[in-house]
Amino acid sequence: MKIAGFEFSQGTRFQAGAALDAKSVGEHLELLRQQQHGELTPEDVLKDAENPNSPLHSFFEWSDTEAARQYRLHQARGLIRAVVAIYTSDDRPAVRTKAYVHIPEPGAPHYREAGHAMSQTKTRQMVLQRAWRELQQWRARYKDLKEFSELFEVIDDVEKHLPGKKTN
Repeated sequence: MKIAGFEFSQGTRFQAGAALDAKSVGEHLELLRQQQHGELTPEDVLKDAENPNSPLHSFFEWSDTEAARQYRLHQARGLIRAVVAIYTSDDRPAVRTKAYVHIPEPGAPHYREAGHAMSQTKTRQMVLQRAWRELQQWRARYKDLKEFSELFEVIDDVEKHLPGKKTN
């Protein structure tokens, strides 16, 4: 099978200033892969991107100070997402659930305690929309795997019953 072209996947975000030319990036990555005997590693990409003339250069933060800050923010987000709360009650067994959920409010994205976020109409809707978007992205990534076809049918059925979704 031959690659006919390249595009960026839906929902992909890059740093400001990245040259969003999927064709050039894809062709360059394919060239790197071929140069490395069919294998492509992040190290290969980074080494190539260090060259200011590489079409990959603009996708990276080259200020070590800013890159370190961004990486630490990435670590902080991962830490927040990793925490699980254990809720107890006298009349029920303990329940383990994600402690915090991301609230993508424009201009002020933040994390909120999951129970509180899900008890408020606005934030509940934001969390559910993000979860649905992520499920659809996962589905698009694995759409060609026939082993998941029954799961995709269940997703289609769930979508028919979501508020605000049109039924056929």
